Amino acid sequence: STTAAFWGKELADGGKVWYSKAEDWWVHNCETTIDGVLGGFGNLDPDDVKQSAFFFRDVRKLCAQMKTPVQTERCLDGGAGIGRVTRNLLSDLFQVVDLVEGNQRLLDAAPQFLGEKLSSMGDRFCSTLQDFVPKEGHYDCIWTQWVVIYLTDADFVRYLRRCSRGLKPGGIIVIKENMLQADSPTDLLKDEDDSSVTRSPRLMKHIFKQAGLEMVLERPQQNWGSDMLPVQMYALRPVEGRKQVSQ
Repeated sequence: STTAAFWGKELADGGKVWYSKAEDWWVHNCETTIDGVLGGFGNLDPDDVKQSAFFFRDVRKLCAQMKTPVQTERCLDGGAGIGRVTRNLLSDLFQVVDLVEGNQRLLDAAPQFLGEKLSSMGDRFCSTLQDFVPKEGHYDCIWTQWVVIYLTDADFVRYLRRCSRGLKPGGIIVIKENMLQADSPTDLLKDEDDSSVTRSPRLMKHIFKQAGLEMVLERPQQNWGSDMLPVQMYALRPVEGRKQVSQ
């Protein structure tokens, strides 16, 4: 397929250039501010947070109706940066939020950035998502936003499988990410500057299926600028009986 051909070309060296280019970009191009972590679009933060909160509320309602309630004890913020999503959203939804972030400089800035929300911060892990292994049966929610664009398809699947094993009973995975338009003729669009890929909805759903996940709810970010890539929110959970699927 064209997707396989794309990755065959990009990862011919085993993936060294793919990941080092993205890591270098974050080292040299990101101030430890909301505007910095949102690539100059800090003004999008309030609406992003508001719609994420509505989405999570509706996911919890749905899961309660399905007799698989989502608890609110502990969450993992995947690709947390300085803790923007933790401070402005997750700390209001969960008692404790752990942060995983591949850039030590951003992670070091999190305690000061969190300010009055610091009491919600649990553990901090400096790790890339392609290498991170969540503690098994530990989280009610693993929230990963605006970061899976940096993972290869294969590493994205493996990350989701490890996240599945990191969930408590009733736990969910939330992916919020830039997307290609539903009618896009291609499944992948590469950004040459930072080695990232925006995926089509059909490729995202294929990856979720590969990872043994089922959809609880999906929803687009509303009232998003027409000059911006569409953003989609997905709430996912392991398909019954497939939680222990191997890597």
